[in-house]
Amino acid sequence: MPRYGYDGYDGYDGYDGYDGYDGYDGYDGSGGRGGGAPSAALGSARDGTVGYWDGSADRTPASIGRDSWATFQTLGSKPKVKVLDQAIGGMFGVTLNDSKDANTTGTVSCHDKTIVTLNKPEEAFLAKHQLHYLRTAADLRPDRLGEIKVQISNLRSFFGLVGHMSPEATKWTLMLHYAVLRLMQSIEQPLKFGFDVARPIAMSYKVQPIIQTPGHGSWPSGHSTESFALATLLTRLFYNRAFDPKAEIAAGNDLYRLAARIATNRTVAGVHFPTDSMAGAVLGVTVAEALVRQLDGESQTTTRLYHGESYKGDFNLSLFSSALDDASIVETSSAPLPSGAVPYWLAQMWQTAKDEW
Repeated sequence: MPRYGYDGYDGYDGYDGYDGYDGYDGYDGSGGRGGGAPSAALGSARDGTVGYWDGSADRTPASIGRDSWATFQTLGSKPKVKVLDQAIGGMFGVTLNDSKDANTTGTVSCHDKTIVTLNKPEEAFLAKHQLHYLRTAADLRPDRLGEIKVQISNLRSFFGLVGHMSPEATKWTLMLHYAVLRLMQSIEQPLKFGFDVARPIAMSYKVQPIIQTPGHGSWPSGHSTESFALATLLTRLFYNRAFDPKAEIAAGNDLYRLAARIATNRTVAGVHFPTDSMAGAVLGVTVAEALVRQLDGESQTTTRLYHGESYKGDFNLSLFSSALDDASIVETSSAPLPSGAVPYWLAQMWQTAKDEW
């Protein structure tokens, strides 16, 4: 029977399914078809063929002299994920100053330089200036329900409308796609927790979302954060042109149009305010831009401060583009990126992913 959306949220990134797509790590299980313990069978076969061994070496490890990129490619699926997540996640940090009460401001840093500052709205402000948008958005529910249900646990398929993403043809693009998804979740969830902003359902009995409202905080929107981060990463990979997220947003490229629709669908569903999506878009674009610029060896990245405490407006791609030009909504500056911070093997992965396109 159908399940509410939240039931699938904890498995939202789906990376366990992809990173083990070759199934090889589970290969030993096939031995069970023969009945009995495969290890015992292998042991008896070894005893019956090797004969006497004095313990001396008779082969040279192929790993001797290879570089870290070659080593990374030999890792199993889960070790790959752990190594990749440590390298990328170690570049970023979240700061929330109050560990007891809900915070009003939170920041995200890249190599100890603040790149995102989010000033949250208060619940009374949301009730007065944001809740009414959910009434209007609810009219779209019959049209968007199918998308909303799929987007609970699957973003890749929507971005796959723009560029095919398959384990065979674009293996490293896909691995980076899921790595960015996990990175954003590791950033957004502490922020949601630290801000502790109420969901729309807590402000009116008449919201009545069409999917189950998650129990964690509303601000920033995780779906907006993740979809705009992925759109930023894939904009760099899919399109053969200079990397300029702000210009791409203003031009409305297909990836950012999809990201905005995914974010808006969460308001249509009744689980997020438009300001949640604006905060997530600022967060996702800025963090992914910093990551891409590091991978590309650049020395500067964009920083942004979102005045969520005073933003009364709706959310769509055009409004987001306008907000990026309006310092009363989003203040923009820049921060330096350190040289030599990207490991050799990660730089090689990045180049291989770019070569897939």
